[in-house]
Amino acid sequence: MRVHSRKLLFIPAVAALVIAAPPVLGNAQPTAPAAVAANTPVIIAKFTKLVSTKNLKAGDVIDAKTIKPYKLTDGTDIPKGSTLIAKVSVVKSKSENNGNSILLFRIDNAELKGGQLVPIHGMVIAIGPSLSPKSGLGAGSVMGRGGYGSGDPSGAGGAGNDPNMGLGKAGARDETDIPIGSTLPGVGLGVHKDADWTTPLQGVKCDIELDTDVLIKVQLK
Repeated sequence: MRVHSRKLLFIPAVAALVIAAPPVLGNAQPTAPAAVAANTPVIIAKFTKLVSTKNLKAGDVIDAKTIKPYKLTDGTDIPKGSTLIAKVSVVKSKSENNGNSILLFRIDNAELKGGQLVPIHGMVIAIGPSLSPKSGLGAGSVMGRGGYGSGDPSGAGGAGNDPNMGLGKAGARDETDIPIGSTLPGVGLGVHKDADWTTPLQGVKCDIELDTDVLIKVQLK
């Protein structure tokens, strides 16, 4: 599997970029990407399976499914359920990078349900757990937002199952309403607008793990 040498040269630069605004462990909040222009398409998608810097390698493909339909500026329709295809260019696990992991990938195509590939250039500007209610205790789950409260932690009933718990007076929000930047625990999202719009992530004292509960907002070039 071929890895372009110029990509490897980005490792120190990207690490410095992400570290420049240190993520806070437990709720990483590095400097957010520049504001998105009103007429710039932003696609929201969820990863299709668990991927981790523990076992990813350069050249691997990462997939994410769109959760809403979109129309590109050229009029091309991207239906809900289309697949965003990203290729990993650089990856370092925590164990091989002095305790901090690094993941760089580039989104090059959207695959429509019929198999048609639509070339795109996209960069992740927001990443975080979905806000949709869940019965489990994942990072974006109902109970994971604000604790059990006075309800039964076993899930048998009571206030612990309130879908608004932990969301303040506004109550339950759209699951896609994730802020610009990173809200993944211990993971920083950098800005690296090179010619091919590579997305850089860094895990601080942890490996980066992206599962099917993780949302991304993708700004298109």
